[in-house]
Amino acid sequence: MAVATFSLYRGGGGDGDFTAVIWGDIPSQDFNLLLNSPHLLQDRSLSVNYVEKSAETLPIEFTEALATGVGPDLIIITQDSLWKEKGKLVAIPYSSISERDFKQTFVEEGELFLDPTGAYALPLIVDPLVLYYNRDLLSAAGTAQPLAYWDQIYAAASKLSKKDPAGNLTQSAIALGEARNIPHAKEILSLLMLQAGTPITGLFGSSWQAELNNNFNLSVSPAESALDFYTQFSNSTKAFYSWNRSLIDAQTHFTSGDSAYYIGFASELRALKNKNPTLNFAVTSVPQSRVSGKTITFGRLRGVAISRNSKNPAMALSVATKIVSQDSAKALSEIMQLPPARRDLLSTRPSDSTLSVFYDASVQSRGWLDPDTKTTKNIFHQMIESVTGGRARTLEAINKANGEINELIK
Repeated sequence: MAVATFSLYRGGGGDGDFTAVIWGDIPSQDFNLLLNSPHLLQDRSLSVNYVEKSAETLPIEFTEALATGVGPDLIIITQDSLWKEKGKLVAIPYSSISERDFKQTFVEEGELFLDPTGAYALPLIVDPLVLYYNRDLLSAAGTAQPLAYWDQIYAAASKLSKKDPAGNLTQSAIALGEARNIPHAKEILSLLMLQAGTPITGLFGSSWQAELNNNFNLSVSPAESALDFYTQFSNSTKAFYSWNRSLIDAQTHFTSGDSAYYIGFASELRALKNKNPTLNFAVTSVPQSRVSGKTITFGRLRGVAISRNSKNPAMALSVATKIVSQDSAKALSEIMQLPPARRDLLSTRPSDSTLSVFYDASVQSRGWLDPDTKTTKNIFHQMIESVTGGRARTLEAINKANGEINELIK
């Protein structure tokens, strides 16, 4: 029925009585600015009611709404919430947007929204991980350029991490090695794993499964190598020791001027400036592996999906298509100061030096299908802390996490 409904829609005018209700975690001020942009105001067929929801409560509220037969026509989801929300969404069949057109229009990470039946969301905007750095600390250490490759961190840490006579860290090169006081520990470890060569979860036959303990014909699994690399920076006996769990959270440590580097999302730029307006910092791409030959970062990708409870999925698709159109994606990108998910817009490099880094990172962004974001965050944190706390060897921690993620998928 869904395929038949969509195949009947070919654009053009719509039902003037239909108002699309959209739920999402994008601030209502930003999304309403998009809806009031000239190209959408001129479209009399477009009627939208946007409702801002907390990212924490959105999945629960969406489930409860569907259970009572109400809820939005469209919902803005992220790539890591797709697996859990998939049963509540309607796939856009390839008769409405071909797989080839989808891949040519949107960044590669958007392909996580695809399956054999169609597209479960249309990519809208990307929030990639980037590397923020304190220019004053780097200058004081005689460092002319920020990190470009991970192997450079060893020499950098010996210059940039400082300890008092009691051995306590007074200045840190970078927040790596722990979990509880590093807000994006899961995402950073995911980044390292993706760069090392594991998709974290992947298709095996016709089913998805965890890939953490898959060695891909290597002597050591990529995930194990990534976890080994990450956790070593909390080892106080190492020359490159740069972090421990007694420090304040990584973002605050950076904005206080006590960390040389901070791995954070592009969307944090405003918060970093607000926390310390006098902090002399800049942004660049996250470090890469010299071995993999690929340039990858982790990105939080938002897409527009059609709710299973929409009373008019054809018109909902019409609205979704307009929201992710070239003009709309460009307008929202400028409003939120985040890169769009459209290749045609990303091909034009912005003159602003910070935005140009974000644009590059958007193209380089990757992610993985996450069965339950909250639970896997705990799994990743336990995996890290079991190694740093000496409760498990790296391989044991990887195998345990792999089994727990498989149970979630089942």
